[in-house]
Amino acid sequence: MITPAPTEPTVPTDPGGPAAPADPTNSADPADPARPTPLATANLTRVLCIALAAASVIFGALSLGSFLAQGWYPTPMLAGTAWLFAFGLPVLLGLGSRVAPLWMLQGNVALQAASYILICLFLLLAGAGPLPEGAEIPWVITYTGVPCVAVAAFAGRRTAWAFTVMATGLSGAIRFATTTEHLPVLVGLADGLYSLLLVSVFVALTLAARRAAARVDDTTLLTRQAEARRAARVARRQERLRIDALVHDSVISTLLMAGLGRSPLPVVSEHAAKTLRQLDALREPPVQPVVLVSDLLRRLSRLAAQIAPDAVVRVDDSARPGDGAVIERTVPAVAVAAMLGAAGEALRNSVNAAAGPRAASGPARRVRRSVTLLSTTDGCQITVSDDGVGFDPAAVPPERLGITQSILGRMQQVPGGAANLRSAPGHGTDVIIVWAPERLFVGTAPAAAEPSPAVHRGSAAHQNPADRHPAERRDPGDPGDPGDTGSAPGFIDRRSVPRRVVDAALDPVEPPSLAQTLGLSAVTTRSILALFVLVHGLLAVIDLEPGRPTQLVLGAFLPIVVAAWVALVRGFDEPFPRPRAALILGLCAVGAILMFAYLPPNSAAPFAHWHLGAITLILVVLGIRGQIGWAWLGYLGLAALAVGWAMATAQSPLAAVNLISRHAGTLLAGTLFVVGLHRTERTLWVLTANDIARATRDATLVAAIEEREAELRRVNALAQPTLHRLAEPRPLTDAERAECLLIEAGLRDAIRGRVLFLEPVITAVANARQRGVEVTVLDDSGDTPPDALPALARTVADVLDTVDAGRVTIRVLPAGRADVATLVIESGTNRILSVGPAGALTT
Repeated sequence: MITPAPTEPTVPTDPGGPAAPADPTNSADPADPARPTPLATANLTRVLCIALAAASVIFGALSLGSFLAQGWYPTPMLAGTAWLFAFGLPVLLGLGSRVAPLWMLQGNVALQAASYILICLFLLLAGAGPLPEGAEIPWVITYTGVPCVAVAAFAGRRTAWAFTVMATGLSGAIRFATTTEHLPVLVGLADGLYSLLLVSVFVALTLAARRAAARVDDTTLLTRQAEARRAARVARRQERLRIDALVHDSVISTLLMAGLGRSPLPVVSEHAAKTLRQLDALREPPVQPVVLVSDLLRRLSRLAAQIAPDAVVRVDDSARPGDGAVIERTVPAVAVAAMLGAAGEALRNSVNAAAGPRAASGPARRVRRSVTLLSTTDGCQITVSDDGVGFDPAAVPPERLGITQSILGRMQQVPGGAANLRSAPGHGTDVIIVWAPERLFVGTAPAAAEPSPAVHRGSAAHQNPADRHPAERRDPGDPGDPGDTGSAPGFIDRRSVPRRVVDAALDPVEPPSLAQTLGLSAVTTRSILALFVLVHGLLAVIDLEPGRPTQLVLGAFLPIVVAAWVALVRGFDEPFPRPRAALILGLCAVGAILMFAYLPPNSAAPFAHWHLGAITLILVVLGIRGQIGWAWLGYLGLAALAVGWAMATAQSPLAAVNLISRHAGTLLAGTLFVVGLHRTERTLWVLTANDIARATRDATLVAAIEEREAELRRVNALAQPTLHRLAEPRPLTDAERAECLLIEAGLRDAIRGRVLFLEPVITAVANARQRGVEVTVLDDSGDTPPDALPALARTVADVLDTVDAGRVTIRVLPAGRADVATLVIESGTNRILSVGPAGALTT
């Protein structure tokens, strides 16, 4: 009786040791990969911490004058300690964002929130009293937004908004307690509402960015799982095909030779012994050692020091060019050996020939040499360059093997290897040595398997002219385009090809952009707009000057409100067009001109220049919408209008600069937020690609091992005892030959009808064949077997048990059909039976 072996998956415990049972909770399981570190959330948190530290430095510098002018209340030590706590804790948060654990960062934020509340309560309860003229704004309320945004970066939505309302309320209360205006309640209320408006914009954006980062992490996880499953399916299929080919070419042929009895006994015995050796070799495939890129760099440095001590060895990081960092990855040892051998040959050629023939008198020509290592997620590249005399590659005699064999030929023999030589008389020499497992050729359609591209960030001069972007190609006759030879592919150069062309050509698995997914809800934007109108309407009413034309204030208020509506009304997940940005600046300019025309010189109103804060807030939103340049252009225009107003009213331009500089910190904080967000996107793209690549590699490795072990257990259980018997040089009995043919037929079933190679079908098929029935089992379901497979197996086995002669063909149909299988029975009366999804038979 032929029975399948158990198929418990195994994974290797060490590269050279025996296999051990797989842990079902192993994180490398491609069907359920462990959730990776939330890259988007972690990177956004780090960026927010750094932005908070920068904002603290900015507002600390702006508040220093007020702090010194307002006295050291109640004592210099307490006042200095409060100021250091207020602005020092965010700086510590930024400094520790890359190294400190999460609980420590959360503790820092909690301490910031508590410090702000305690300082405000102390000033209120201790009775700080009115502040001196010229420093009417308490220093503590100048940084109200920093602890609020810090809380929003770490706490929940409700906690963040509750703290924001409380902090801005305390800000208004302190202004009420310290103002010298005749309506302190109104001044405190207006100041508190303005703080709430300004801080709410940043808190809302911080919470929206966190939600966007969480969505990106979820999408990345789904992509990671999908890529891991796809890689596992491909690896299983490839491993299955590899073993099936061995089974067909070796095991089945040996059994067929023995069963038919047409081959000499020594030939059968030799085939059986060879097949057993091949099966043993498959069980323990040779482990290919790998080398880290950092180790490759050390070996390359030692090699250069030995051959060309004057050569400069450097690293070109594709993420941060020129900073000497290296993207760590593994490279097969065979590729490392080939790359070092080719680089050594290139250095030797440079030392021997780059200086040219030495003159009879005078020093030899000085040659500058460099060896550059580029490591990316798609491969690595070594470039050996010199500025020597150069040569014409086409003039090199064919019998000279240093280039054709030691460099180009050596790399061609390595999977994923390539080399390219570029030189011309008087233009030096560049030798590019590349290992890229999966390469993308510019101008060619992607393969069906969609391989990951290799990206070359070297200079455009290192590229084959035919492989460059059309805008970068030069005429072959151009003397500035030296000749080239070799077989290196045309790698895409991100620094010379437009970004849209690169993105379209690479088409990687890219996570959603944080900026694109940064959306504020309609309720939030409308609430901010309503608060904007309420606050600035209140400020405008408070600061009405007797005898001045009120219609100018109304004329200024309306375009500013319209500008705010234009900036906030459109969804944050859509691009913001430049014409709309220009419209906003125009409306703001109209509002500013009318307000400057209304204001008398040296106005004593507490919020006389409310329009400056309103326009700055609009510019902050404009910058966050992606138009940073337009935002700063508007700020410069606002500053010019302020200086013009000061000069027209016989004031010093420094007075206007003092007015406008108070709002620079707000716009700068918004700019830092946007720049940090864009930097997070770029970093996240690389980290996500690395994470998905690692998940794919792990899934491929585990799936290949599991599939190989399962296939070998099945083959060995079916055929190994018989193969050992056949390896012995003694004659077979008729019963043994018949058993060989039955095992051969069972192995064919395992290959052609894989999904039905299970009990009770295996036993039913073997019994039918012993009764003389010719049984063929075919599987067309691919990687999507029927859902009710046990029911299908029982139905097939029951039908086979009723057939005593003739032929039966069993076919499992592709997924998506109404029926899952058909049975064609040619025994007496021919008939075709169909099996439904639940295992029911129909004729």
